[in-house]
Amino acid sequence: MKKISLSILLCSILLAQDTDVTLDEVTVSANQEHEAVKEKKVGVTKIKAETLNKQQVADSRDLVRYETGVSVVEAGRHGASGYAIRGVDENRVGIVIDGLRQAETLSSQGFRDIFEGYGNYNNTRNGVEIENVKMATITKGADSIKSGSGALGGSVMFETKDARDYLIDKDYYFGFKHGYQSVDSQNFTALTTAARFKWFDIMVINTNRKGHERKNYFYDIYANDDEDRSAVGKTREKADPYEITRKSTLVKLGFSPFEELRFSVAIDDSKIRSRGEDLSYLMRFGSSQYSVSEVEGERKNDDSSHRKNVSYTIESFTPTPFWDSVKISYSNQRIKNKARTDDYCSGPKCKHIQNPQGLKLVTNNGVAKIVDKDGKELEAEKSSSGYVSKAKYKLNGQELKQDVDYKEWSVESTFINCDYFGGTCPSKFKLLQKKDADGTEQYKFIEKQITVKNINGKKYGTFELESKQKTAYGFTYTQKEELSFVAPGTAGYETNYFNDRDLNTDTKQFNIDFEKEFELLNTEHSLRYGAMYSTSTKSMVNADGYAGGNIQWWQEAFFGYKQTINDKYQFEYLPRPNNWANSYNVRHNVESRDTYLIPVKSINKSLYVGDYINGGGLFDWIGFDLNYRFDKVTHSPNYDDESSSSKLPRGLLVGVLEPMPCAMNLTDDCKYNSPKVTENLRKNLALLLRKREFRNDSYSLGVDLDPLSWFRVQVKYSNGFRAPTSDEMYMTFKHPSFSITPNTNLKAETAKTKELALTLHKNSSFATFNWFKTDYENFIDMVFKGERPVVLGSQLKYPFWQNINRDEAVVRGFEVSSRVELGDIHKSLDGFRVGYRYTHQKGRMNKTIPMNALQPNTQVYTIGYSTPGDKYGIDVFVTSVAAKKADNTYNMYWEDQKNQKIKVNGKEVTDSTMAWRSGSYSVIDAIAYARPAKNFSFGFGVYNITDRKYITWDSARSIRAFGASNLIDQNTGRGIKRFYAPGRNFKFTWEVKF
Repeated sequence: MKKISLSILLCSILLAQDTDVTLDEVTVSANQEHEAVKEKKVGVTKIKAETLNKQQVADSRDLVRYETGVSVVEAGRHGASGYAIRGVDENRVGIVIDGLRQAETLSSQGFRDIFEGYGNYNNTRNGVEIENVKMATITKGADSIKSGSGALGGSVMFETKDARDYLIDKDYYFGFKHGYQSVDSQNFTALTTAARFKWFDIMVINTNRKGHERKNYFYDIYANDDEDRSAVGKTREKADPYEITRKSTLVKLGFSPFEELRFSVAIDDSKIRSRGEDLSYLMRFGSSQYSVSEVEGERKNDDSSHRKNVSYTIESFTPTPFWDSVKISYSNQRIKNKARTDDYCSGPKCKHIQNPQGLKLVTNNGVAKIVDKDGKELEAEKSSSGYVSKAKYKLNGQELKQDVDYKEWSVESTFINCDYFGGTCPSKFKLLQKKDADGTEQYKFIEKQITVKNINGKKYGTFELESKQKTAYGFTYTQKEELSFVAPGTAGYETNYFNDRDLNTDTKQFNIDFEKEFELLNTEHSLRYGAMYSTSTKSMVNADGYAGGNIQWWQEAFFGYKQTINDKYQFEYLPRPNNWANSYNVRHNVESRDTYLIPVKSINKSLYVGDYINGGGLFDWIGFDLNYRFDKVTHSPNYDDESSSSKLPRGLLVGVLEPMPCAMNLTDDCKYNSPKVTENLRKNLALLLRKREFRNDSYSLGVDLDPLSWFRVQVKYSNGFRAPTSDEMYMTFKHPSFSITPNTNLKAETAKTKELALTLHKNSSFATFNWFKTDYENFIDMVFKGERPVVLGSQLKYPFWQNINRDEAVVRGFEVSSRVELGDIHKSLDGFRVGYRYTHQKGRMNKTIPMNALQPNTQVYTIGYSTPGDKYGIDVFVTSVAAKKADNTYNMYWEDQKNQKIKVNGKEVTDSTMAWRSGSYSVIDAIAYARPAKNFSFGFGVYNITDRKYITWDSARSIRAFGASNLIDQNTGRGIKRFYAPGRNFKFTWEVKF
């Protein structure tokens, strides 16, 4: 503990200089960057916009980069997904933006194993645009008082800016900010405007970010593009390529007819889009259709996250006996997380787009014709086989192979797509005339006039075939000329198996909040109370099918036909877009829509009251922070098999709780829509669709003791809860390899945190030592429940898993947080500062199972300097992280792997530890800023200065044991370099404001 002793030593020296200094003499300005010591809460860190700007924070990873005990959850191609605090992560850590809880992931482990591992869902928690943030508050430990259900391990809360933050002493503001960061080649711009006119004020912040994937340490491992493109599958060592854009617009309009009354409207619209290719993707549907070298690495992605919140607020600052201020707000927030995946072969080696002769369609002087790659025209001659004549095609005297080099098509029912030629079809087409209108064989190329027709608002080229009336054997018939053209012998497209899946969270929330300060019996009170009512609907929409991909010119230039009967009762041909002349369908099934999640509406009602009591008088050195909140959460499933437009496939529901009387689809009376199946479905739904209600009391009790002017003691006891999510209770899945039984009897998870903090302080310098323990109860986890048949009397048994409540989980730890302004020790050191943070924590579920979300021991050292007036400054951060020990990890699949004698890292699995872990590492960063002029500032940061090669524990634990995404070769470790952190990188920002 030598490093911790250093903090104690510095504070001891500081305090020895003048023990008579009291904090009451410190003036705290409204825009002070760091929170005053006496305002700090136990386990709470507040980060203001000024600090976010100086530290060049761009996303959630940057936000907690130097906050020990807090990390982000890595989610592969979808980026970061929430935070990990005190041994829990994602939905167990609350995320709140302007009082609104944000999207929760589908947290059922079954969903993650079945669907998320194959990359088909954007199952992540949305973030916030940092440029909009006025204050970020990170709370470690149970925190349901502030954010309700979900804040078991802690919470991260964001408050966004408004016009009043810019219009303090003027009526207008304009700011332009630009930056670049090399870690993902991201450019960003932020434009901020604010203005006030009489009673009205407005603020607009528009931010645009455009970048690529995060560059891992081995980003330049491949010598050239060809080598990069050929490195496909789970052994790929370079990050997959993506183009990522982020667009955010925050608009706030205020109306204040009186100083005591304010109305405001806010629109917070944020869009993230990520388009790229999973070259590391493993599984390929129908891979036999690809050539050997194109089997893997052919998944295209188009993911997005769109959050839009429209809120209305009324604030009154007129004191009454019951409140000094009241705030009433209504918010309507819609979040859509989309994942679009397209699986098709896109390279030139793909089987169904081969063109050995390089045939192409060209236009010269208004005449279209088919030529080879060198521009040479085809030759043709008659070839007879018995009574059948056909064309024999040649190039350079060499005969072409039918169905390999080419296919021959009749032009009689072919429509030319004029859009392929820029909207104007050529006047003629050079075709092979096999027979003329007399029926005489010709086998010569002629230029045939193209007739352009307008059909349904589009232009198509057709051919009018010459014909003659002929009589033979007493019958009269029409003889038409025979014309044909050739194209490559392949289909001209690859089948695209696509999934377009949305996870939607729509929330409507009403809040009323009161504040009142008063004195009672020589005690000072700061009272807060209020209520909240919200409705939230979670839904999933799954659209999948197959269509055309990698479409070539011979599919784009020509359309097939459909035969219809016109109003004169005559047969006629009409174009059939997306269907070539050879009748290959380019688009097949594109309308299949269903869901794997039963729609659930959740209603949350809450009441809260909190009071900070200062002893006053002789007891002004003691303060009590008392808070209570009551929540009622109701889940109401709403599923109708008959009318739901997006419903679960029946096969997932029948037999899950109530066994089927017969094997589905194997007998006529047990078909998909038969009465027996419908009856079994009804019975299972009756058991499944149970309304559940959760009532929870949350409270926190805090005591602040200041017995000496330089010494502070804080004690806190708090609790939190998390109601089971709808997917944890209602999700069902049935498959002979993996099945899930729903559990509508789940209890709410609870957490109880106990903390003791001791703080040495003088002015803005401090050192805090914090001991904590959190007890989790009814911890939800997925367990194997055994095998059972889903059909009465069947010998086939399905392996079923189910979410249950575990008995307990416990996390203990110790933290140090310190900051020393060296000017407080000696005047000559004004402007210099040092800091130190340290977090050690350990935890177990059911006393034996390690909690993977716990971070290894982490330390952050800081040394910095700022000039008087804070015109220039620099901070150097040294982050030191210990190795993740094997016995602090847990592989939930180890028993299956052991039974199958699977090797991981070259060794057979014999215990529950994880083979892939992070080692110890230290990283040095330096961030400088300058304000050379009143209206101009810039910042520059270099990260991982020593170019250290390392992998974080969050990245290591994101490697999946099975599935198709986020994989490596578990036996050899090939592919793990893809998960390494970036090497040396930099950021640069500059800003002008008036």
